[in-house]
Amino acid sequence: MPPKYLSPTALNTYLRCPRKYFLKYILRLKEKPNIYLYRGLAVHQALARFHSLELTAFKSHSDMQAALVGIFKENWRRQAGAIAALGLPPGKVDRFYEESQTMLRAWIPRYTASPISGLASPRTEVKLFSRQHGVMGVIDAVHLVDGQVALVDYKTSARDEITPEIEVQMAVYALLYEDCFNVRPDIVAIDFLKTGTEKRFPVTENLIEKAKRLCWETRALTSSDKEEDYPCTCGGWCARDFVNQDGGHQGNLEETEAVYRQKGGQPVGPVQFRGL
Repeated sequence: MPPKYLSPTALNTYLRCPRKYFLKYILRLKEKPNIYLYRGLAVHQALARFHSLELTAFKSHSDMQAALVGIFKENWRRQAGAIAALGLPPGKVDRFYEESQTMLRAWIPRYTASPISGLASPRTEVKLFSRQHGVMGVIDAVHLVDGQVALVDYKTSARDEITPEIEVQMAVYALLYEDCFNVRPDIVAIDFLKTGTEKRFPVTENLIEKAKRLCWETRALTSSDKEEDYPCTCGGWCARDFVNQDGGHQGNLEETEAVYRQKGGQPVGPVQFRGL
C-alpha cells in the first residue's frame, strides 16, 4: 500500500528511480545499513541534544566543544554493535569516529558567530505533516531570530554542493513550515559540517510553488501499488541497496541490468525539479 505521507527522501528516491521507490516504500524491503547512516545519526542526535543546553552556562568554546563531543561519543557507543556488524576495517571506523569529532568541534565557533543562531535555543528535530500536500519531514533546527524564521539542515557529506536532492528537501521543508504554521520561513540553510560552510537561501514564492507542484505530481505517480507502474531508471543499481530476509543482497545485479537493457534501458526522470 502506498504511504500516506511522502518525505523528502521518498520524493528524491522516486525522482532517482521509481523502481527503487517501489522496493522501499511499496514492498517495504529492508535497506542495507552503512557507516554513513550510523555516523549521521550520531552527529544529528548530538547536535539536537546540544541545542537543548543553556549556552550561557558555558565559559568558553572549549567547554562547549567538550560537551558536544561527549554527547556524540555516547551516541556512537550506543551504536557500536551495529557498526561492528558492518564488518569494516577498524581503521576505517576509527577514521569516521575521529572525523566526526573534528567537524563537531569546528562547528562550535561557527555556530556562535552565525547571525541566525541568536541567543535562544532553536527547536530541533521538528516533525511536520501536511495533509493538504501529502508530505512530511523532520527539520533539524528551526531558529527564530529578530522576527525571522530560519530552517537549518545539517549535512555530513564530503562536498558542500547544493544538489537537486537538497533543493527538494529544503523546498519541502519551507512548504511544510508555511502550511503548518501559516507563516512563510524567511531562510532555508544547509550547514555542511565537514567542509565548515553554511549556505543560505531566501524562501521565495517560486520555490513554494515548485514544491507544491512536485508533491502533487509525485503523489499522483505513486498512487499505484502495481510493480509495472514503477520502471527502473538507474540501470538496475537499485537492487543493490536492499537485503533479503536472510541478510543477503536483494536480487541479482547482473540479472536486473539485463532485464533493464531488454526493456530499453534509457533512464527517464519522471519529474524534474530545480528550485533554489
